[in-house]
Parts: sequence; C-alpha cells; structure tokens
Amino acid sequence: MQDVQIRLTARHRVEGDWEETTHSYPGKCVQKASAWYLTYTEQVEGAGEVSTTLRLTEKSITLVRQGGVSTRQQFEKGASTHSSYQSPYGPFAMETHTNKLRIRYENEMPLSVELSYQLWMNEQYAGEHELSIQILAQS
Repeated sequence: MQDVQIRLTARHRVEGDWEETTHSYPGKCVQKASAWYLTYTEQVEGAGEVSTTLRLTEKSITLVRQGGVSTRQQFEKGASTHSSYQSPYGPFAMETHTNKLRIRYENEMPLSVELSYQLWMNEQYAGEHELSIQILAQS
C-alpha cells in the first residue's frame, strides 16, 4: 500500500458557466488483482466525513462513498449506468452517461484520472461534470 496525495479538480456546468473546485487529500493506493484502489476521506458539506474509494480498471471506474452520504457510481466510456445516492435529505436515483474516461499510468501505477460525464438525479438533468485526479506518490 502506497501513501499518496490526491489532488481532485471537479468542474460542473448546469446552465452556461462552469464552476470549478479543487481539493487535496492524503490517501492510499494499492493494487489488488487487475484493479487499482485509491482511498481517501473527504468532508462533505452538510454530511460530514465520507470515506471514498475509487476502483480503477482498464475499462471502468467505480466510485464508492460511505459515511454521511453513500453511493456507488460506475463509469464506463460511452455507457449509461444507474445507481443511487443516499444523502441526509433522502435517496436520489442517479443516471450517469460517461463521455470520457482516461487513466494514465507511470511505472504501472495510476498517475492521473480524467472523467467527463452527464448526470441525471431523479430523472432531472444535473449538468455536465468533469473530474481530474492527480495521484502523487509520497516518499
């Protein structure tokens, strides 16, 4: 298991302008079977501490969040996937259509992740979303 620093930039656009936020988290990166797992803890406004795991494979990314909010989102390039989002305000049905999924590796370890997708919550369009994740190994 490798200690890493995770720099996550999230952009989203619902109508017109893009909004961008960047966060940095200490985390862990480990390879199990044919997948890489990134784990970190984030603070979610109104929900508190959330444990987040990203499972990276050649063809997909699975995002699992547990804590004040919980969800399991699957991203596969060119595919639509369905999941649910459990928040302090109740459950939401989610649909994700992934436009771009790219993982770059260096020395067989993931170095960066790029995701671009459209999101619907309870069948309401929730905009375009982009995630850019940089994974920096700690020595």
